Amino acid sequence: MTASCVTSDACPDGEGYVKYICRHEPAPAPEQAGLAELDALRTELFDAGLIGQRPDGTGFGNVSLRSEKGFVVSATATGGVRELGAEGYSLVEDWSVAGNRLTCRGPLPASSEALTHAAVYEADADARCVVHAHSRPLFDGLLEAGALHTPRNAAYGTPEMAVAVADIARRHPQEGILVMLGHDEGILAYGPSIRAVASLISFAVRNFFLSSPGCGKMCPHGACHVS
Repeated sequence: MTASCVTSDACPDGEGYVKYICRHEPAPAPEQAGLAELDALRTELFDAGLIGQRPDGTGFGNVSLRSEKGFVVSATATGGVRELGAEGYSLVEDWSVAGNRLTCRGPLPASSEALTHAAVYEADADARCVVHAHSRPLFDGLLEAGALHTPRNAAYGTPEMAVAVADIARRHPQEGILVMLGHDEGILAYGPSIRAVASLISFAVRNFFLSSPGCGKMCPHGACHVS
């Protein structure tokens, strides 16, 4: 059975509602090499407050990993869960940024930012992992440092955001971290491996987190391309 959804109460996302046409086929959890490592990174980001759920119940942040059939991404409405396991992910098999649509399969529909992840994978053949996180201090700190950023008029979950992100990934391939200016507090990092993306984020937190001189477990090492 295939379900289709567009912006509506029937297809809630952790940050509002799914803004693209989402064709979701209920299926078992995706089997993907590296998924356990990706979920471990997501848990670390959750513990650091970069992925989570606000007091009003809306969630924020998502992670993905390229696969042979497309990419695996954390599912909608999972922001408040510390450890997702495979059941908390969806396999995106087909998409069109221009057409504002995607097809996914798994226990739950893909996150509303899935098209943005897709745009990175399209634009940069070397990108293997994408993380979308939220942090006011990091968002502001990166902007102050002159980080790459999308236009203010490109809202989250829209083709405009996906196109803007793809343009940056195309001009700055392999790895990078950027501010989603039209998506308040939103930050996107991508790279050739899960470890590389973790390093980008940890370096950014260590060096550009305005309100705190330290960041605990998120600071092992890394490199951040913000120019």
